[in-house]
Amino acid sequence: MDIADAQLVANAKKDKEQFKALYKKYISKVYNYFWYRVGHDNDVAEDLAQETFVRAYLNLQKFKIQNASYFSYLLTIAHNILVNYYRKPKDLSLETFVEVPEEVWSEIEDKDNAQRLWYSIQKLNHNERDILYFKYRKGYQVKEIATILNKSENAIKLTLSRARKKLKEYTLLTDIASFADKKHRHKKAKYLS
Repeated sequence: MDIADAQLVANAKKDKEQFKALYKKYISKVYNYFWYRVGHDNDVAEDLAQETFVRAYLNLQKFKIQNASYFSYLLTIAHNILVNYYRKPKDLSLETFVEVPEEVWSEIEDKDNAQRLWYSIQKLNHNERDILYFKYRKGYQVKEIATILNKSENAIKLTLSRARKKLKEYTLLTDIASFADKKHRHKKAKYLS
């Protein structure tokens, strides 16, 4: 564990007011973790981030300083909260569905490939998306991901492999469907002329 984190945790265990330092250090990272997973919904991300810190605060005395960082501990709590959030039945509205932000598109040269990839990622299950996020967005090693998600390294490697394979299959299927649609539109246009 980071020496600074170890000191912050020790201080917070002695004086609960000191927990604010841990909160300030990690609130934006925990918020972002949720924000990316709940369709960029600020209110839900804030609520889930708050719940994470409430649980961390309530279990502060039980936390044991080990090799994992305090942030890994927070992400473990956050992951469990997110799983519970998605298990609860919800009313679906149009706002529930995630769209790729416009600023992301401006950075991507090939919009068509990006759209297919985004569509394919959305078809993966929650666990596969999380593991891909930690691996490729955050740059975490398999061992770190295993610690955060409380899974074995082999389980993480297997899930990564399966998720990559699914992405290839989904992207290929999307390509085929897109080609068939273009061919159909071309035939239709031919008959109309």
